[in-house]
Amino acid sequence: MQQYREIKSRHQDAILFFRMGDFYEMFYEDAEVASRTLGLTLTSRNNGGASEVPLAGVPVKAAGEYLRRLVQHGYRVSICEQTEDPKFAKGIVKREVVETITPGAAFSDDLLDGTRNNYLCALVQDGDSVGIAATDLSTGELRLTTAHLRDLESILSRFTPREVIQPRGQTLARLIKGPVGEEGPMVTEREAWEFDVDLARDQLTKHFEINSLEAFGIESDDTAPVGAAGALLRYLNELQPSGMPHLARPKIERPGGSMPLDEMTRRNLELVESMRGGETSGTLLGVLDRTLTPMGSRLLRQWLLAPLVDRRKIEARLAAVDALGDALTRAALREALDGVRDIERLAGKAAAGRASPRELRSLGDSVARLPAVEAALTRARAAARAEDTSFARHADSWDGCADICDEILHTLVERPPITIGDEPSVREGIDTALDEWRTLRDGGKDGIARIQADERVRTGISSLKVGYNKVFGYFIEVTNSNAHLVPDDYQRRQTLAGAERYVTPSLKEYEERVLTAAERVEERER
Repeated sequence: MQQYREIKSRHQDAILFFRMGDFYEMFYEDAEVASRTLGLTLTSRNNGGASEVPLAGVPVKAAGEYLRRLVQHGYRVSICEQTEDPKFAKGIVKREVVETITPGAAFSDDLLDGTRNNYLCALVQDGDSVGIAATDLSTGELRLTTAHLRDLESILSRFTPREVIQPRGQTLARLIKGPVGEEGPMVTEREAWEFDVDLARDQLTKHFEINSLEAFGIESDDTAPVGAAGALLRYLNELQPSGMPHLARPKIERPGGSMPLDEMTRRNLELVESMRGGETSGTLLGVLDRTLTPMGSRLLRQWLLAPLVDRRKIEARLAAVDALGDALTRAALREALDGVRDIERLAGKAAAGRASPRELRSLGDSVARLPAVEAALTRARAAARAEDTSFARHADSWDGCADICDEILHTLVERPPITIGDEPSVREGIDTALDEWRTLRDGGKDGIARIQADERVRTGISSLKVGYNKVFGYFIEVTNSNAHLVPDDYQRRQTLAGAERYVTPSLKEYEERVLTAAERVEERER
């Protein structure tokens, strides 16, 4: 319990899932909260003292559903894993928190809605202005903007964040309302110094490996959003100790590019949410959304919540819509996009090292559709008016990612398992060592027959047998009548009524390889 208490002291604001074998265990108040929220049986364990410790646990394989329910109830959950193999541990197995899941920082599909972004926002007030940094960790998107205090509610209604961080003592989050029938976002207070702009600039330039934020179009007077971004980055690094390599370069949004819509207007117009509840049926989004991919659905939602006010941009968008008015062009594009999965989130998982074999294959299959999308885009470009450059701009910067697609499809089997280890994920012939370990794991009987044949030839004992049992492992059995033919390297292991059982150094090595083959296959595939 000392190890648990030491780790828990660093994550006091979260429920700690403490890995113990095939279960995540929770103790003390965490166990009581989980018992009430999840309906778990509350038990106890002896702590070696006068009192017993409350205990509740969930199986590791079923943890996803329990995590979803806890996060939906507004709890943070820190996942503490075993970081060394118990078989090789000296004393207590080393453990550490590998991730903290919050409503605004989640990768799992169980915690996300494919049709809307899952924003985590950082807010900091600077006079009459508020700096905003918003990220969707599942896609890696990072957006910075500045809003006047009177427009803050309208700006934030576009993001509808699941979680907000703000300096301790500020009350900006009170302006944020959740969708109809839902509570507002989780609010996390941080120390004021974390929003310091100079510290933030250092953090951002280091993370993105640049010399100056001007490379992103961020100017010297963008102090408030930069400070918010620095605090956001620090917070995310605490939640994701393994890093965020998929976090995209920040995009700065200038005020005046879109029409601010306050919460009342958005709800009365039923743009994305019905006044009867949170569903989209009967809303403008429900009428217009005929998108085929989650990325398109999320983008359309963003556009409806941020109507353009710049005439040039409005006309450019209308021209693009007009080009897609051609039935053949639109049909070609829809056919190309049919079957494309959520590339944004799949790529984010892959970059963060969280994608399952099946998700990686889905990413490869989706990227394989890009040449057809490019051909449809070229057709739309030809159908567009000469002054419309939107399709040309996309076509000129197009990257079909053929190299990544080929590597994924060449490496993974056609239908990979959800988790590594259940079934083969990597094709045969890709990795020699992996193929050898699979042969050992799956071909035990063939291996025994081969060893038996080799030993019969070597010793001249035609009745020699190679076998296996759980007590002694692999053995070579020789009858007493052939004992004089036993080689010197045979080591006696068991005496029977009419025979002796032996082992050899090579047989011991083979046994070790077979018994560890399944683990090695899983390690190699990872």
